[in-house]
Amino acid sequence: MRKLAILLSVALVATTAGCGFLLGDEALAFESAPASVSDEALSETGYEQTLNESQTVSREFTVAGQSRQVNVTNHLTQYERSIDLGPLGEQRAAVFATFSSPEVSVASQTFNPISDMSNRELLSQFGSNYDGLSVGQQVENQTHTVLGSEAGVEKYEGTAELGGQSIDVYIHVTTVKHDGDYVVALGLYPQQLSGEETHVFAMLDGLQHGE
Repeated sequence: MRKLAILLSVALVATTAGCGFLLGDEALAFESAPASVSDEALSETGYEQTLNESQTVSREFTVAGQSRQVNVTNHLTQYERSIDLGPLGEQRAAVFATFSSPEVSVASQTFNPISDMSNRELLSQFGSNYDGLSVGQQVENQTHTVLGSEAGVEKYEGTAELGGQSIDVYIHVTTVKHDGDYVVALGLYPQQLSGEETHVFAMLDGLQHGE
């Protein structure tokens, strides 16, 4: 997920270059509100927060001889759940993560790379405790209410390395725009956990943004 945060931050800042409005002396600063999961949902599902960080990426651009610095701050939160995987032992094998990124609005123009990225493209940047994650075919797309809006929650099959072995996993991903930010939510778990999808949707129901 840290890789996702870095790449999206850089992509967003790069999007603003050359648009003809990089004028002025002060830096342009944009920051998203954090997205998290309620304590009630965490208690219900057994997930624990393992990461909560903000990341600011700064870039300076020169257009028509004038320079302007742009600072973009995103927020990343990650949750994990320990699971008994038999021969692999107890592993933090279920992961749920949220990523929020601000919409840049300058001179009546708005920019954010997430708005133009498909869920599959977002998953291609996904990095977590799983090594060697490979995303396969989409197997389902459900409509679900996320942060008060109807959103498509796509489900993919894939494989990942865990405990030195390759395992089959499912990945859920959705993106919503809420209060001026783009919020991405990701859930990943071994396919052998037949009931884990219920936990993912409980986490989505408990999603909070800016609270």
